[in-house]
Amino acid sequence: MFFFVNEYILGQNSSVEHAEFKRIKLFDQHNEPAKIVTRNHDNQLHRTVKKFNLTDEQIINMFDFFGDTVDYQGRELKARDLDIPIDYQVSTGNNSRTIKDGGRLIGEMHFASGTVGQIARIDYVDGAGNLTNREQYDIRGFKSVDEFFDNEGHLFYQIYYRPDGTRYMERHYIKSTANTPINSLNRLIDYRGKDRFFNTIDDLFAFFLNELNMANDENNVFIADRPAMANQPVMQITSKAKKYLWIPMDHVRDGQDEVIGAYDGSYAVPFTPEGLKKLTGVIVMTNAQRENLQTRLPKFKNKIYTISGAIAEEHQPVKLTARQHGSLLYVGRLGNDKQIDQLLQAYKLIHEAVPETNIDVYGYGSKPDMEKFEQQVIDLKIDDDSVNFKGYQPNVENVYDSAQLMLDLGKRDGQPLAMMEGLSHGVPVVSYAYNYGPAEMIDDGQNGRLIEANNISAIAQAAIGILQDDTQWQKMSDAAYANSTAFSPENVWKQWEQIRA
Repeated sequence: MFFFVNEYILGQNSSVEHAEFKRIKLFDQHNEPAKIVTRNHDNQLHRTVKKFNLTDEQIINMFDFFGDTVDYQGRELKARDLDIPIDYQVSTGNNSRTIKDGGRLIGEMHFASGTVGQIARIDYVDGAGNLTNREQYDIRGFKSVDEFFDNEGHLFYQIYYRPDGTRYMERHYIKSTANTPINSLNRLIDYRGKDRFFNTIDDLFAFFLNELNMANDENNVFIADRPAMANQPVMQITSKAKKYLWIPMDHVRDGQDEVIGAYDGSYAVPFTPEGLKKLTGVIVMTNAQRENLQTRLPKFKNKIYTISGAIAEEHQPVKLTARQHGSLLYVGRLGNDKQIDQLLQAYKLIHEAVPETNIDVYGYGSKPDMEKFEQQVIDLKIDDDSVNFKGYQPNVENVYDSAQLMLDLGKRDGQPLAMMEGLSHGVPVVSYAYNYGPAEMIDDGQNGRLIEANNISAIAQAAIGILQDDTQWQKMSDAAYANSTAFSPENVWKQWEQIRA
């Protein structure tokens, strides 16, 4: 069994999760048993995964494992199913309802978004209206957690339940100097006849991975996908297993040389001699990153593998006449390392030269960053109607088929997955030639353009040249379709066969 180890699957995910979604589909197509492993407790998990066309059988969560709910189905839980005293008064409401005993507020019932009256949580208050206890309910219809709060509203204790109401875990918290809860102790109750205690959730997760391996007859393959939280727990598996680190990012700190620069914090320990002894191998997504790591880890070089995170399905070609003329596209996370500020500056130059253009920006970012980008559009005096922040969308297949050109002005990446998605839909890409990935996807002048980093005007001129030359665009689009076959499911599966033996 292959286990792809992560922290969560959210309603809005990064390229780490999207690479896993594509990978789990690929493994399923080849009848190779595989699951995505998640650490965090999430009452909505078994509904969220369906949003990304995953099944419950393709995931396993730590809390489900210890709570014996891996295969639990359940049913919808509504207000009428709760044991509320008959003399209490429950208000009406679509999103929430109050519970009162005459004039005294007992608590407030909240419903899961997108459902009709399905219980998500109940907040109970004391006589002064202070939150004292919160009951959380799993989307599958059972109370999963009781949370208790002190007189200042800070979480200090949690109890986790199975559907039959029995307890399987307790978690304790203390206040940090910033008055935020810090998990100080985790007690696994009567697990295999004994209580077990863990100081941190990372310690608990490492124990879980070891138990998961043994429950599946050992010798399984564990791949740490999310570096900051998965690397160390995977390395701590003590039973017989194959342990790999998947590197979805640059392995050095921002601005450092890839061969001699200081490692990013997630790799400082794994890439020490002692750390490497605990690993079966390391997986990167590009040949360039593999070569850099082989140079700086010569004794480990034969255990560093290139396996693409991008998987390009074959798509029916769409000609320019069927696309939205002048439609530009960006897809990805909206963070500082993606240099959305430079993207907007380049777009201003493009729009001035080709006024019929517009740009759709798909992806999520923090609220402060989004406010900054929206203000930048105003400050640059760009036509408001031509810049559209579309937010996060789980599926943008139709968007690619209508776009004419894709832009990427990022600073660094492990491999830009959205870039290959665009190319596989015949969308030429104009990108900075950053590490890692663009140079292995874009053949400069053939299916797009590679531009030196931070040269905004050169990006704009390259894009304008393509937009104003329909013949050149069509040749690039044809090449984008053709070159994407190097990332076909069949070719990526051959890469996986390096570690399947």
